[in-house]
Amino acid sequence: MDASDEVKSLQKECVKVAVNIRPLIASELALGCTDCVAVVPGEPQVQIGAHCFTYDYVYGSLGTSSSNIFEECVAPLVDAVLHGYNATVLAYGQTGSGKTYTMGTNFSGEGSNGGIIPQVMDSIFNKVNEMKKDTEFLIRVSFIEIFKEEVFDLLDPHANAVLKTDGNSLLVKSSRPPIQIRETTSGGIILAGVTEAEVRSKDEMALYLTRGSQSRATGSTNMNSQSSRSHAIFTICLEQKRNANCSGDGSITNGFDDDILFAKLHLVDLAGSERAKRTGADGLRFKEACISPADVNAEETINTLKYANRARNIQNKAVINRDPTTVEIQKLRSQLEQLQSEVLFYRGGGAPFEELQVLRERISLLEASNAELHHELKERQITCDQLSKRALDAQIEKDKLILNIEAARSGKPWEEIDGIENRKKLDLLNGYATRIQELEAELMRAQNSCNPDRNAFVDCLAFAKDPFFPSLNDIRLMSDGMSRDYSSEADEDENESEHSSLQGRLGKELQELDKRLEQKEAEMKRFSKMDTSILRQTL
Repeated sequence: MDASDEVKSLQKECVKVAVNIRPLIASELALGCTDCVAVVPGEPQVQIGAHCFTYDYVYGSLGTSSSNIFEECVAPLVDAVLHGYNATVLAYGQTGSGKTYTMGTNFSGEGSNGGIIPQVMDSIFNKVNEMKKDTEFLIRVSFIEIFKEEVFDLLDPHANAVLKTDGNSLLVKSSRPPIQIRETTSGGIILAGVTEAEVRSKDEMALYLTRGSQSRATGSTNMNSQSSRSHAIFTICLEQKRNANCSGDGSITNGFDDDILFAKLHLVDLAGSERAKRTGADGLRFKEACISPADVNAEETINTLKYANRARNIQNKAVINRDPTTVEIQKLRSQLEQLQSEVLFYRGGGAPFEELQVLRERISLLEASNAELHHELKERQITCDQLSKRALDAQIEKDKLILNIEAARSGKPWEEIDGIENRKKLDLLNGYATRIQELEAELMRAQNSCNPDRNAFVDCLAFAKDPFFPSLNDIRLMSDGMSRDYSSEADEDENESEHSSLQGRLGKELQELDKRLEQKEAEMKRFSKMDTSILRQTL
């Protein structure tokens, strides 16, 4: 785990809420129902009557397509599970609003709808196949339902009967006992005796999902012919052991270096929780809410949206689930590294460990600041170029307007003002303005290149007047070990001639640069005068 994961685990985040609005179904269209839910285009906002609600995501209707639910909402949770975080996806809505369809709890194998659960299975096993070279995985699944305040194991191999309801009557044909909910010594909650089946492929996981879906309590109501009358929770338990048997230098390390992570992904499909008289059922669980576009369900829809809006205020702090032994080993290893650094300091007389840590932090801060300044400088340069272009366009547009205004004052018709000759003049002005801008840039570059040469020449003359400055011959003699006799008059004459030629060459170069600079300035003034004369002629 890197530092970003550590920081993330210490931060609190609000629960993300997404609203999925299904289209009107055939039964609602037969009753003449209309769509009473509106979505603000481009915004995750839902309007119903005088009420307006804002969420993290809105799908269906005029919002984003429902096919994006998995990629935008659930895929990040799958990645978090692989990093050791627990996650929950909870479908909440009234009977017939499409919860089971969206979650894919009624998955029956090939040809079924692409719900969230089948896509989760695909994603998990694809990522597991990519990581299995360096990580060992153990995947288990459990499937429970909460019916009439009791928890039942849908994967219990000894109970194959089904709970069914038909509206006002309840037909119970099941021999399975309810699951006992217990609390551990550490304060956690466990389901005693629940079946956790080990799976090694997507097909095995889909088989258990199908078996549990067929055992779930369903029934016919006034709102849905095949309604789920219980809360279903499909849990994927993921245990991974990140191998560290080989170190960076190829040596074999002990098994205590392995990092073991535990994580659970809960996929919850809640039962419809509208008022009992709307469904005509006798169920005791009618607390969860709903979302339906039909106007006949407006009251339940508003209640659902209010509840979902309050759910966005719930804050949660995610924590990575690590094996306690691994955590303790990592803590001891960190202490060992610190003690080793202190021993090296006392043996070698180097900087203390604390000072080294401070220096490393300062280096990191300076590097981050440097990168930020480079990025800011690049942005400023881009902004400067854009502003220069806008200024040039504005000047050209100003010249066009001046020409048109003067032509209109002189009594010329608009056809003549907008004629070919006028357009040619405007194009000529545009070319002059562009050329002036190019000359200004070239003049600035010439001045910048001239300044270093001028400074170098002045420095050379100053050093030449210095009696302590060695001549060229002296430098050559020192490189040869000062083996020659520099007292000769011929050598002195030769040194003077070389020095004079050097001064003359540098002087010529300086004159040449000054001449080029004067030519550029004269050319720029000439273009400016031509621009002024053209403007006067047109005026």
